[in-house]
Amino acid sequence: MLLEQLISNAMFSKSRIIAGRSGLTRAVHTVNIMDAPDIIHFLRPGELLLTNGYFMKEKPELLLELMAKMNQLKCSGLAVKTKRFALEIPQAVIDEANRIDFPIIEISAVEHSLGEILQRSTSVILDNKNDELQYSLTIHKQFSTMIMKGDGIPEIINALTQLLDSPILLLSSKLQITAQSRHFKQPRLQPLIAAAEAMLCGLPNLQASAQLCLIDPALNEYRYVELYPIFTYRHEGYLIAFQPKQAASNQYGLTLEQASNVIGMEITKRQAVKERSRRYKNEFFSDLIDGFISSEQEALHRGKKYGLKPQGAWLLLAARKDESTTLPSDMPKNTASSSDERLISERDLQYELIKRHFATLGEVFVMFTKNDLFGMLVFIHNKEWEEGVFLRQLTLMTAQLYEQTGLSISLGIGKPVTNVLDIGLSYNEAVKALQIGYQMKKTRFIQSYQSKDISYLFRMIPYDELKQFHEETFHCFSGTEESEQKELMRTLNVFYDTQCQLVETSKQLFVHRNTVIYRLDKCEKLMGIKLKDPVESLRFRIAFAIEPLLRAGKGESAHR
Repeated sequence: MLLEQLISNAMFSKSRIIAGRSGLTRAVHTVNIMDAPDIIHFLRPGELLLTNGYFMKEKPELLLELMAKMNQLKCSGLAVKTKRFALEIPQAVIDEANRIDFPIIEISAVEHSLGEILQRSTSVILDNKNDELQYSLTIHKQFSTMIMKGDGIPEIINALTQLLDSPILLLSSKLQITAQSRHFKQPRLQPLIAAAEAMLCGLPNLQASAQLCLIDPALNEYRYVELYPIFTYRHEGYLIAFQPKQAASNQYGLTLEQASNVIGMEITKRQAVKERSRRYKNEFFSDLIDGFISSEQEALHRGKKYGLKPQGAWLLLAARKDESTTLPSDMPKNTASSSDERLISERDLQYELIKRHFATLGEVFVMFTKNDLFGMLVFIHNKEWEEGVFLRQLTLMTAQLYEQTGLSISLGIGKPVTNVLDIGLSYNEAVKALQIGYQMKKTRFIQSYQSKDISYLFRMIPYDELKQFHEETFHCFSGTEESEQKELMRTLNVFYDTQCQLVETSKQLFVHRNTVIYRLDKCEKLMGIKLKDPVESLRFRIAFAIEPLLRAGKGESAHR
């Protein structure tokens, strides 16, 4: 209970506040009596000290030292019977008590002895604790009943608003608004939201409730903020209450505490329902991909809830986080369970981020997980669907995902299928495409599946043999300057990629057609061949094709 509540009891009716009146809002948990000079070593936070000042009669300045230490210990205050031994409280003590808001209470007029005051105060505190416990149980039951009846978090916030008559705000762990009271419909209170978000941005995740103070931008006045973190198996956000002055009793905080507990229970329930639904979905797609569903009828029946129909076309994607998952250095490492929970939390966050960004493409899709991969089943409804356009959209999406969240992912894409039982084939193709991209030491890539493409054959040839073939093929350019060599080889590469089309080559290089002709003529002179000779052109095409493998092999050698 608060100190001002305790001294409002009839027992303290004849007491007098002689200093530190502003500190009467300090909490009182216990009461103690001073009977030794070293009493400070036996005091605890939230303790009110009763004394007659006998040990300080000859040295009143000791009171200043005692008060400073009690304030550091966060004691509630000091109640003194100064007239018992004619103790004079120095003015310096009174001034310091007023400065640090440390209550000093004159209890000489109180008719009871210090022992009786201790006993009765303890009884009052225990009664108050009992009342608080009963109140907490009542409030918890009220909110829990709402949840059992099917009410959600918005209804809890409304009920909490009625109980406290204060603006209430619920923020997610990302400081996004989850729910808010009706007060924020008033434009003048909107700046409070931004002020609260700015305040929380500068704080680490709070593990316990906190009382803070901020300036209301609209009124240029102080607002007291009661902050209660919401937890499930992870930190979910904050329940925040704004008030113009500090609460006069613990009931305000108790109400918020019970509301935050019940909100955490509701979020846990939602997560359990969501996790069960996601588990069923993952099991279905795992069975479909692994071939445990043998009939099309069974696949369509189980997949109906995910949008699968007899007539359809689908495309499978496999996504993976590029870097290996590492735990932050500030994570608790004393238990294995905490590590597991953190890994689950990070994977859930990755799932939600990928799903949210993928949805911006405008495609109809279903997302699932299989082992350490994220799978996306994309529904192809448009007969004019173009893979090239889709690939460009995916490239832009992965870039935005990385820029906005720091999450780097790569994707493998299987071939479109029209039979529901072939979805597993498309997914396996997507996984193979993803593996090919990683084998080439690439990150944040989009790799389409190509069955046994030429690079697959090249990877079967030793690196040294590929390097020797590449060097011998382009040895004819070794006599030219490095800049000219790069220019000629780039022109030649684009010329072969465009099927020896001069106009298309000039477009891709952004140079005039005559410039292309000049460069190609110079290549023929250096190479001593005709560029369109089938055998020679194949040799140079192969040399250009193995360059990515050589770069990947060079990078791999550097890391050994």
